[in-house]
Amino acid sequence: MVGEVSLRGYEVIDSTASSYTCQASLVINGVLQAPLTNSITYQNTLTPLLTSISPRFGSVVGGELVTFNGAGFSTSTADYSVVIDGRVCAVQTATASQFTCLTDKRPGLYPNPKLEIKIAGKGSVATQGLTFRYVNYWSEPLTWGGEFAPIEGDMVYVPKGLNLLVDVDSTPVLSAVVVEGGLIFPSNPNPNHMRTFDAHYVMVRGGLFEVGTEQFPYTSKLVITMHSNRSSPELPIFGNKVIAMYNGVLDLHGKPRNPTWTELDITADIGATTIKMIRDVDWEVGEEIVIAPTGYFNFEAEQRTIIAVDRTNPSKPILTLDKPLEFQHFAGIQTFGTTGQDFIEMRAEVGLLTRNVIYRGDPETSAANEYGAQIMVHSNGMETLTARIEYVHFFNVGQAF
Repeated sequence: MVGEVSLRGYEVIDSTASSYTCQASLVINGVLQAPLTNSITYQNTLTPLLTSISPRFGSVVGGELVTFNGAGFSTSTADYSVVIDGRVCAVQTATASQFTCLTDKRPGLYPNPKLEIKIAGKGSVATQGLTFRYVNYWSEPLTWGGEFAPIEGDMVYVPKGLNLLVDVDSTPVLSAVVVEGGLIFPSNPNPNHMRTFDAHYVMVRGGLFEVGTEQFPYTSKLVITMHSNRSSPELPIFGNKVIAMYNGVLDLHGKPRNPTWTELDITADIGATTIKMIRDVDWEVGEEIVIAPTGYFNFEAEQRTIIAVDRTNPSKPILTLDKPLEFQHFAGIQTFGTTGQDFIEMRAEVGLLTRNVIYRGDPETSAANEYGAQIMVHSNGMETLTARIEYVHFFNVGQAF
């Protein structure tokens, strides 16, 4: 005879409802016992929810004030237990939708970042996969053992459990960078801030190479330049002048642009210095565009720089170009038949070339030698690699030999 049964666990359901009720049943030795009279109701309002963390990175020496936003939090700082990578983060302020905590120092290597938040009377906070990463700053002498930062020709090794934050404006041309931990490029608050990174080889072996994420794209400017030539030593499988991925995660996410390409509203004739778009664009002065040919030859494609944008009619902006067009670019509808019942709509496409993140081969030799940069991803077939790339300008890439 069973006097009491305790049920613990979870059930995964395909539902977006704010609450869900399930009926528990008891089976002993394969025999269904008398139905349980009470049901179990899950309510998402009872679970505190984390929606964002700012900043997402902080120094291993501690002392960083981190803000957590969400819903269902407690207003009492005494109710919180926040542990990041096994180190207590002391809560400073708290409201129902936000709390802050001050990080502790975290010495050593920690291969798998972990965030645990518990609130008294509410249980564990649903973190939705968000985490805070302890990092070593490239600019800090402590990162390099109190010595000098790398110089030209040096090799950099990022071991598993260490996240190296590239917070300097430029790096020397490094011989190689091996990433088994994390190599992270943070955005600068100034969208026009420029950062450059130069290397001959980057090998990611089970680590993380991050330039923004899907949720937090890179918002300032970054140019990653790869060096080497045909006679340079090659990595097995991957070659040279390459970001080589063997397992791990590659995230390259520039600032989203809308749209990346569109069409002309009306024909742009030879000598025109303005073009009218068929829809709204977020393109800006100083950015480069390309206008596709509508003739018989590919060389009639023309690249221009925007010097002014007239948004008097926001849905059909007019772009002023830095120099006149050399070819006609057609845009219109041609009708056929006695009543015009048949038609063909043809318009020259216009694409935005400018991106805030650029991945390229070195400008000195890449085009002349037909030997540019490349990214190669390879895994052992166990789906241990993730590569996500969007809104990035690839220039001087590809290798003819």
